[in-house]
Amino acid sequence: MVYGAEAVLPAEIGQESALVTGYVLDNEGFRAMELDFVEEKRERAKVRMNAYRKRMIRAYNKKVYPQVFKEGDLVMRKIHHHGERGKLDPKYEGPFKVIGKAGVAANYLEDAKGNNGKRPWNAQHLKKY
Repeated sequence: MVYGAEAVLPAEIGQESALVTGYVLDNEGFRAMELDFVEEKRERAKVRMNAYRKRMIRAYNKKVYPQVFKEGDLVMRKIHHHGERGKLDPKYEGPFKVIGKAGVAANYLEDAKGNNGKRPWNAQHLKKY
């Protein structure tokens, strides 16, 4: 709505819209040609998507530092505090000896007295002694 003046459409002024100027009578021929290239466009999009995925995986894996411990390595184990913890409290305890693997990143530990741990520890909670 226009207040104080009469509404005028662009077609009435003599300016044609983009839809009108872009319309071609032989539009069916162009549409058929576009449909012929649909598979090629899909293939190009698939190639671009795979390249994008590879770049994302490479960028993510740059920041991942895997820790692999062998049997016999000495490690420190992270202390899991329950409740209040001071800033001067130790963050790790140990040393512990790796006595076996429980998976890709899990290790069984043995303390200095020879007591075996009840459960495996993930490598993210361990660091080399």
